[in-house]
Amino acid sequence: MTEDNKEIILIPVGIKSSQIENSIAALNQPYIDFLNHVGLPTENIFSPIEERRKAIYAIESTLEILTLQEKKKSEYLSKFVISIIQGLFDGALAFLWDETIKALHRLVIGYDLQYFYEVAGTISSKYKDLHSEEELEAISAHDLLEISKRMGLINDINFKRLETVNYFRNHASSAHPNNNDLTGSEMIVFLEHCLKYAITAKPDYSVVSIKQLRDNIRKNVIRDEDFIVIGNDFSKQPQVRKDDFLLSIFGIYCDSKQEQYVRVNIEKLIPYLWDNATDDTKYRIGSKFGLYRKNGDNFKRDSTQRILELVDGLRYKDEDSLAAELIEKLQNLRTVHFEFNNFYNEYPHAKSIAKSIPTNGIIPPSVRKIFVKNICICYCGNGKGYKEGIDEKALPYYESFIALFKIEEIKEYIKLFNDSEFLYDLDTPKADKRMRQLANSLRDKTTNVHINKGLYIISTFPKLVLHKIHLDSTYQEAIKYI
Repeated sequence: MTEDNKEIILIPVGIKSSQIENSIAALNQPYIDFLNHVGLPTENIFSPIEERRKAIYAIESTLEILTLQEKKKSEYLSKFVISIIQGLFDGALAFLWDETIKALHRLVIGYDLQYFYEVAGTISSKYKDLHSEEELEAISAHDLLEISKRMGLINDINFKRLETVNYFRNHASSAHPNNNDLTGSEMIVFLEHCLKYAITAKPDYSVVSIKQLRDNIRKNVIRDEDFIVIGNDFSKQPQVRKDDFLLSIFGIYCDSKQEQYVRVNIEKLIPYLWDNATDDTKYRIGSKFGLYRKNGDNFKRDSTQRILELVDGLRYKDEDSLAAELIEKLQNLRTVHFEFNNFYNEYPHAKSIAKSIPTNGIIPPSVRKIFVKNICICYCGNGKGYKEGIDEKALPYYESFIALFKIEEIKEYIKLFNDSEFLYDLDTPKADKRMRQLANSLRDKTTNVHINKGLYIISTFPKLVLHKIHLDSTYQEAIKYI
């Protein structure tokens, strides 16, 4: 070992900041020399030494959240740290995100993989036939976060934090070509968020109780007197979890392989679940009748009929398969929108949706919420890129769909500002501007005083805080009358 090598010190304990910087510089030179030797560029390859020093000083304390055993299993975190030292921040971020995805997969598997896939199937039909642990790789990063949030494995705030890391991974890491820079402070924030809210995350009590209920439905004969207690406890769950659980239990009931006692459990429990669900979810279940009839699936068709009779929900029944087909296409559009390069991939889905719109131009009630939500999200865009954050080729379709909006669709639009996914990109200037323009244009479609007041509040709300409008008392008061 040479004398110079002995002076390379990276452990910031009892040494000066300048010594760390000198050590980084000493490590840097061999890489630069070799790149020069083979004729490759050396400019703008490595992150600045000062930024690396900042990160190195903070890494040890940030990693203290992990136990020694957890650290020993975190290969991607080792690659993250080495990449930080080398000054390859873009590579470090890719490795950090790999460790985060691996941790979320462990969290899902440890909780309830089957339930995860059942919820996944409600947001995109392309996930409905997935079953194994290996197939988790097919779930996009955004949808993995969204499903985990809906199940309660991560909360809304931590979803936003992790989705921010995912955004930087897509637009500033080595996972995709880019020229964006990252700082040492940003890398430590990303590390902290991934460690706290994914890698060491644990489900809270309310989430565990849902798992226990699912297990009991599938494994035990539940006593009659317990159903009202279960129903009362279930009513305390967040709304999205109530809706997802009802869809999940409905799916189990329609499975011909289920034991009869499981079906009896569901028949006795489902009136309580139904009472706690939104109309949107009830219509989605009702829409399955026409789809199953069209496909000749008599068992599922009859099971749907039985459930709707048990809950006095026949008015939600849809005899036509068109609604279920349209829901599936809208789910596929949503998934593509939240993936990388949505600017180029939404068009074929928008075109396909146009072919499934009823000839009378009236949106079926079972489709209304998902139609308004997904079309408006895609029309307003994600605020990123040079194309206004939208697929410009798909834009004429979105405009034609919005032209179909009538009173009920506009009401749905105004209420969507309580939906966290709908609000997700509204803190970006482009999406904020387009959403206000949309709200303003919808005022020409109605003379209803209350609806127009709601649209006016949206269109004139302070810039770049539309994603917080649901917290505003003026908005809250306005939607009471819509």
